[in-house]
Amino acid sequence: MADALIAEYLGRLDAAAWPLPPTRRSELTAEVREHIERALLEAGNREETTVWNVLDRLGRPEDIVAAEAEATGAAGQRPAWETASQTASGWMAQAAARGWSGVEIAAVLLLTVGAFLLWWVGPIIGVVVAWYSVRWTQSEKRVATITIVGLGLVQLILLAVLFTAPFGGFSGFGLFGLAAILSALLPLLAGVGAGVYLAVALQRRH
Repeated sequence: MADALIAEYLGRLDAAAWPLPPTRRSELTAEVREHIERALLEAGNREETTVWNVLDRLGRPEDIVAAEAEATGAAGQRPAWETASQTASGWMAQAAARGWSGVEIAAVLLLTVGAFLLWWVGPIIGVVVAWYSVRWTQSEKRVATITIVGLGLVQLILLAVLFTAPFGGFSGFGLFGLAAILSALLPLLAGVGAGVYLAVALQRRH
């Protein structure tokens, strides 16, 4: 049980540290792990109560990451996707605490954050990963897949409009401008919609 508590704590730490650079994230997790092991060694036992006391003195993993981000200025390094990464961090922390496996966490991240960073590539890979999960039902996986595929087809139609319709077909923005805006938003709507749907579906069962 003690080792499980440590693993859960470090999982929350790693999840919350998503906004940090990968190298620093790994270093921070290793430093905290070493601190925990050293404290337990000094205590002379690995009983559950002792582990709880050590973790309580360390504080919440999210607070450790916040202090690290403030000290290093990591929070301002990626303003373009800061909001998305913070959302992902919160989801991952909750997921780890509720016993999600890496498959579910990866699928939701690829669907949501992946839509911002990788356009259609993230949601497509995310929905494929979701099918490897044993925690979502076949029906839930189909809904997520239909969301991605359906809006993907709409994307193709809009791209066809972009390349075939004359500029300024309508007053104001025109058909071209409207299609361009919708085309840019569709991957985000598809990925975030499917990701949130799967996340909520899984949360309701816990």
